[in-house]
Amino acid sequence: MAQPITVRLIGGLGNQLFGYYAGAALAARHKTTLRLDTSWTRHGITDHGIEILRFDLPGEWIPNNSLKARLSAPGTIPGRAVAKALRDIPVLRKPMRIHEAPGVGHDPTLLQQPPGTRLRGYFQSWRTVQNAVDSGYPHRPTLKQPSTWLEEISERAQQERPLAVHVRRGDYAKVSEFGLLGPAYYEPAIERLRSEGTDGPLWLFSDEPEIARLALGRYAADAEPVTSPDGPATEMLAISHAAAVVIANSTFSWWGAWMAAKGTPVIAPDPWFANGPTIEGLIPPEWTRISGPG
Repeated sequence: MAQPITVRLIGGLGNQLFGYYAGAALAARHKTTLRLDTSWTRHGITDHGIEILRFDLPGEWIPNNSLKARLSAPGTIPGRAVAKALRDIPVLRKPMRIHEAPGVGHDPTLLQQPPGTRLRGYFQSWRTVQNAVDSGYPHRPTLKQPSTWLEEISERAQQERPLAVHVRRGDYAKVSEFGLLGPAYYEPAIERLRSEGTDGPLWLFSDEPEIARLALGRYAADAEPVTSPDGPATEMLAISHAAAVVIANSTFSWWGAWMAAKGTPVIAPDPWFANGPTIEGLIPPEWTRISGPG
């Protein structure tokens, strides 16, 4: 078998999944093992811990207590030294077989990388995820441990056919480049889905539900906050059972919408960030775009 593909996962649950599926696509291409390094998942503005481990996803998961993981983790002297060297001297990456995502969005060179590659960065691309799914990786992963809450909310979703709306606040309120979405985005998004026949209850998903309600404008009073006692992974799966989804400029709700049944109407903000980088290849062509932060 060819040498394994190793991915250093980073960020919150949404970006952990993007990293996983990038590695899965490359590992499938080379018919080799996928290895996952979770030692950097708490490095970034969003801290979901290692929430990806709640999903039953195939691969070899490198223990965080291994010597290599401890030495390379952010905040350690060796970890900082290696990160600085790779940042200051990019040519070092080639002999170490490290492939850094060129930025955010689709990486057209990803599948050209050889066996033994170590992936780092944000691989936010629906094409890459679809490639992994086409290779046999799950479109909607299951949980390792069942969640009674998720089972109940999924049954409700089947009966009530809700419209799921995600409002991202929390760390986004501290980073002006991202932009907080408000009524100018959510009102027309909800109105459009209502006009197209999604007439079930409005389910609000947010890290700050009471404040987030105000972002819905005239629909604020209609919203039912939905919060899982079992963590972000179960909330993401709950979003995927809705009849339609309005996502925030957040990879968390991107994945909730992506995991939904084929044909589920999805509305996404455009541009994705108010003053941040343009993300090409993130939004699937079948999703509807409405003016977002700006």
